[in-house]
Amino acid sequence: MATTSSPTQSSPMALTSSQLEQWFANIEKGNRSTTETTSSLAAQFLARFGLKDAAQVLEFLKTAGGNETINMIAQEIMKEEAQIQFIREKNAEELLRQQSLLFLLMSLIAKSKAQTEHVSEQTQQQIDQKLKEARAEGKKGNNSIATNMVDANIRANKIQELDKELRKLEEDLLEVEAELEALEEEVLLMEENHAYLTDDLDQLNAYLLVPLFNNQPMTHYVAHANQQIASLTTQLAALRVQQTALIPPTSRDTTEVQLTKERIDRRIRMLEDRLSFHQTQLQQPPQTSEQLFQQLLERVRVRLNEPEQIHESPTYHAREIEALRLQERGFSQALQVLRNEKILLNPEGRQVYDFSEAEHIIDPRHMSRFRRYGDSYAYFSEDITPERQLSEDDWLQAKLNYEQSRSNICTVNFFYNDQMKRDVESIRERTHSCQSRAQALLNRIDQVQTTKLQLLPEKTPFSMTPKPQPKSSYSLMLERLVPSQAPAPRPQDILNARHELEAVVPPERKGALEELINEVRPGEIMAPERRYSWFNKFRMLMPDIPVPEEDSKLKYKK
Repeated sequence: MATTSSPTQSSPMALTSSQLEQWFANIEKGNRSTTETTSSLAAQFLARFGLKDAAQVLEFLKTAGGNETINMIAQEIMKEEAQIQFIREKNAEELLRQQSLLFLLMSLIAKSKAQTEHVSEQTQQQIDQKLKEARAEGKKGNNSIATNMVDANIRANKIQELDKELRKLEEDLLEVEAELEALEEEVLLMEENHAYLTDDLDQLNAYLLVPLFNNQPMTHYVAHANQQIASLTTQLAALRVQQTALIPPTSRDTTEVQLTKERIDRRIRMLEDRLSFHQTQLQQPPQTSEQLFQQLLERVRVRLNEPEQIHESPTYHAREIEALRLQERGFSQALQVLRNEKILLNPEGRQVYDFSEAEHIIDPRHMSRFRRYGDSYAYFSEDITPERQLSEDDWLQAKLNYEQSRSNICTVNFFYNDQMKRDVESIRERTHSCQSRAQALLNRIDQVQTTKLQLLPEKTPFSMTPKPQPKSSYSLMLERLVPSQAPAPRPQDILNARHELEAVVPPERKGALEELINEVRPGEIMAPERRYSWFNKFRMLMPDIPVPEEDSKLKYKK
């Protein structure tokens, strides 16, 4: 009689598709009731024995079921990447909007400074002109001189007070500008911290997705662990490709590339930690779901007690400690739910058994104390019974109790996501406040400058005999002609200006003059910055023409 070897004496063999088919055929041969519709033998076999090592995982991935698993993993990764890309685009849009507002404010500040310098120059020139006229007319009556001196003294005192106020306003404006720059740096740091915090929450949620809640069997956990091993292996391979594909940083993008590399390295370490945990659990599967999360909690607490490494930066160490504290709270909450010490509530206040659907975790004995209140929640004191008629003060106190107890009655995922939203809203409000203050300062500067211009003495009318000037040029004329609020030009105005300017511009500059005139559109008002730039370009085309001296002997030839 032929003898068969005992299964206990067989040598280890590799898990291949042909051997799996042979084993399934032997099982079906021994099971006479098996029909063609029995398609769960492979699944039962896989759930019973699992995949023991990486080689078996790779062989399994080559089968038809493995291809379906890979497709499922790829779809989940694509969904996760799409969600991450959507969050990044929203953050980029918000940052672009903040930068646009900051750029607008900076342009207003630049305009205010230019106007202040222009007004100061005009003031000084007119004061000098007034003094020259006063000295030229010094031989007139003493009464006229005294009156002019008193009037000039009063105006000068008021102008000095306005100048002092302008300097104070400019100092305040510089302080607001510094606050806006600090807020911009704070926004960048907040976005970086939120990115790391999002990775930590994803890590915690991956552990909380273990199918052990609601009294599910441990065989489901074995299948889940095998799926996690395959998924983590694929994700690690993709991240390592990104890690090696990073372009060597240059002097311009060193910081950005370095931050990207640090985050990829951190995600690789986190995924490797999860992969190691699942592989260990397959070798020694936990007997209960409580035992699984107790092991996770102990691993976190061991890492919290490890001393700080010398090569670690303080920022990196602080982030790692925060991530471990987050996981410690999450695993503690999972144990409380498994021990029936706490229950999970969704946004409507109904009990659920999945952390992904829950926002709050409370003692079931305190269910009546927790209620919805508008867009927030209320958490009443123990001395308030359900039969009591609640007043408005009771509701307000309950809402205050909820805000004070958020860290204890909110799930970790909901608490940190809500905190990130509050951080963004706080930054937005502070930025809006700074922008409002800056706009108010700019408006006040405009008012002071207008008052200062009104206090300047009016120019005396031109006399019949021209007076000599130190220097007169088209450049000075154009600087005087740049108004703060220019009217919209008419077609006839543009045509007249073209004829007048072509008569004085040198022939070799006619082409440049034509281009400048074509930039002017009838009925359109140029922006102040563009208008000032236009005048500067035009000024470069105009030659300086000195005014003839009063005693000039040059005569026009008939």
